[in-house]
Amino acid sequence: MFVLNLAKNSGVLVEKYKEVELLHKTFIMELEFINEKGVEYVIISNQAQLKEIIKRIAARNQFAYRFKFSERHLFITLIQELKINYEDFTDKYYFYDPARKLHISESEFGYVWISTSGLVASRRPTTNRAVNSCLNQHIVISMLIEKAIEVVKDESVLDADSYNFDLLNNLSPAIYQNIIFYIEVFCKAYLSLTGTKATHTHSLTKIYQTTVEIMRGKNHDDSLFQVIVLEPLYKFVDHVSNIPGEFKEHFIKYDDNLLDDTVILFDLPRLYEMISLLEISVDFISDYYYIGSDTYYLKSNLFERMLEKADTQEKKEKIKSLYPHLAKEKLNFI
Repeated sequence: MFVLNLAKNSGVLVEKYKEVELLHKTFIMELEFINEKGVEYVIISNQAQLKEIIKRIAARNQFAYRFKFSERHLFITLIQELKINYEDFTDKYYFYDPARKLHISESEFGYVWISTSGLVASRRPTTNRAVNSCLNQHIVISMLIEKAIEVVKDESVLDADSYNFDLLNNLSPAIYQNIIFYIEVFCKAYLSLTGTKATHTHSLTKIYQTTVEIMRGKNHDDSLFQVIVLEPLYKFVDHVSNIPGEFKEHFIKYDDNLLDDTVILFDLPRLYEMISLLEISVDFISDYYYIGSDTYYLKSNLFERMLEKADTQEKKEKIKSLYPHLAKEKLNFI
């Protein structure tokens, strides 16, 4: 892994792909790699390899990688050569020097993480890019809504001259833009996990419609996924589809849909409800990625199972009235 320095005075902020590729090739020269269960490690098994790593750290070459040492004494030598007290290191099993931007951490899983670029992420969340996009966007929108909750809970927000009241002007479009994008990448993550190639479009209506069609084609309907994840997201899709002026989702970030005057209602119960929906939806994507179609979110016949658990006729009728589209002759809820 090679790190892009985004500090204010770091010089060039964006490196071309070929330059990064050249750095990678330079780093792996004279080093030995192994791959275990899809994870790559640099192997240090002799003095020559150890000296090479020490030399690169001393030269401030930027890298961040997982290392495995074939012998403990090789790792101890590394620590000592870097002027780190080994006994102090074993108190916490990590070391960080902000001056050298050197981060070393020994994992309980048998590898050592070494970064000469400071504190950086060690990997992508998953091997599925669509899923990664969903997980990343979930963090963004969740943080925005959590900030909104923090602001709304402060009574000063009611004062039109307050900082918090003014902050709503930024939070409203930020939440709106990012929730629309989240729904797009959520649906595309689901489609990817079903083996479906998503159409290259940003249209929420088209993406959502395709998601519903695939859900039914894969017999994923009549499930928790349909009822507590996909259907609640439809109110946002419906809102966007009814905005006049040939609304374009990818123009939201530029505030370039002239007839769109959407604002966020900063109501605490609804904000908490949104956080809950986001958590459930991303939990479904993670579950589907790791477990596959055996996830309980995709267990079918939810309608019948709810009716079986209802112990009175009144409760059964209530379920039928709430979820008529889950009956055998299903209605299209779009």
